[in-house]
Amino acid sequence: MRTSTLSVAGLLFLLSPTVAAQATWTSLGTGSAWDMSDDGQFVVGENGGSAFLWSSGGGQASIGQDDAVGVSSDGTVVFGNATDSGGNTVAARWTQAGGWTLLGGIGGQSGSSVSTAYGMSADGNVGTGLGWVNAGTAGAFSWTPGGGMTQLPQQGPNSSRGNAVSSDGTHIGGWDEAGNGSRRAVFWDSNQVQTFTCVTPTNTDGAGEVWGFSSDNVFVVGGTEGEGFVWDAVNGMTKTGGLPSNDLFKTGEARGVSDDGEKVVGWYRVTFPFDTRATIWTPGSGIEELKGYLEARGATGVPSLTFAATISADGRRVLCNFQGGWGIADLGPDVGPGTVYCFCEASGPCGNNGTAESGCANSAGPGAIVTSGGSASVGADDLTFLATGLPVNKPSLLFSGTAPGNSILGDGLLCVGGTIQRHDVFFSDGAGTAAYGPGLAAAWGWNPGDTRFFSVWYRDPGGPCNSGYNLANGIRINHLP
Repeated sequence: MRTSTLSVAGLLFLLSPTVAAQATWTSLGTGSAWDMSDDGQFVVGENGGSAFLWSSGGGQASIGQDDAVGVSSDGTVVFGNATDSGGNTVAARWTQAGGWTLLGGIGGQSGSSVSTAYGMSADGNVGTGLGWVNAGTAGAFSWTPGGGMTQLPQQGPNSSRGNAVSSDGTHIGGWDEAGNGSRRAVFWDSNQVQTFTCVTPTNTDGAGEVWGFSSDNVFVVGGTEGEGFVWDAVNGMTKTGGLPSNDLFKTGEARGVSDDGEKVVGWYRVTFPFDTRATIWTPGSGIEELKGYLEARGATGVPSLTFAATISADGRRVLCNFQGGWGIADLGPDVGPGTVYCFCEASGPCGNNGTAESGCANSAGPGAIVTSGGSASVGADDLTFLATGLPVNKPSLLFSGTAPGNSILGDGLLCVGGTIQRHDVFFSDGAGTAAYGPGLAAAWGWNPGDTRFFSVWYRDPGGPCNSGYNLANGIRINHLP
């Protein structure tokens, strides 16, 4: 048994029981918003046929031309679309110092369109979108101040488009059209090598589009086969599912992802053609309407949200649109890293009675709760867990697995599966609490990119089923560098 270097008392100020954090909604402007700086201080979009720039200090102001799709982290650079002197639409860049500069195209034109802007890096020095090669064929482009607008390489014989640029400008996501006309979800890395994210045995073309990156480029999100997806190099693609819908053409996309991969936002259409709903997906809860998610966490005055455009790196702020306007949802501070999952039913056999936020009922009350603290960083190795609601002065064991679980075991539910590691054993104190960690990553050889599922087992001789032991809820952790 390894002794924890942090006492239970020391953990109490870091951790709290698993309760819904207070969320808020703030309506901030009219029109449609398309991008937000990561700290939420700047937002850009379109209102009344003109681009706007909003700042927390100055509010919403028109900056002219057609629309704005990207804003730099300091609000001094905007990427968008403009109309030239000949009436043609062209990708353009606005700076606080110099106003709008039209960026041209890649050699062709289709009707009155030369090029269209879609996304920009956080420093404002890399942009992407679509440029016309000729009247019928378009190509994804990369724009930089030094190199201008250049077409990105593509494997397909038809058109392509860039939809998003990573924060650091090294990755561009979008689609590359196959020979049969199917758009294939793809991203280009810093060497302009393509990775197709959605190829599966049932989706051999990899149909879909990439729409966003986490700020550290670990996670990629987009849409495929009528629903959103999140992709990373270790776990591949996970589809986010859809909302209940009677629409034969129901469809949706993921548009933004937090750096830990635990929150994915986007939209889903439930009734053709215009009834779309802003969505949030977590590995533990799946997909749900963002409006309901906010209200369940205490937010008031939330309108019918139609589209979630992006989420901040820390997973707290979401830029959303509703009919006629836009605003920012604050999801509230997380209890700790990871996603809580695997709770007992409100009613069930014997020990499977519990509360909505606990493990299964035990001799001490409604059930034990395990929460996380510190961070998911393997390098920092400060991940901690705290179990509360345990029977007093009884042994408890933190354990983890490589897969989730949800099966009856003893008086509770086994929330962990796959290859299982058994970690620290501690006796609960007189308040029914026990703490585990830090130092777990070094002790058990975890690596960045690993996904693990944690729970706590504990002795409970007086439990409802008389099995002698019980378990808490589960926590899913994506380990970061």
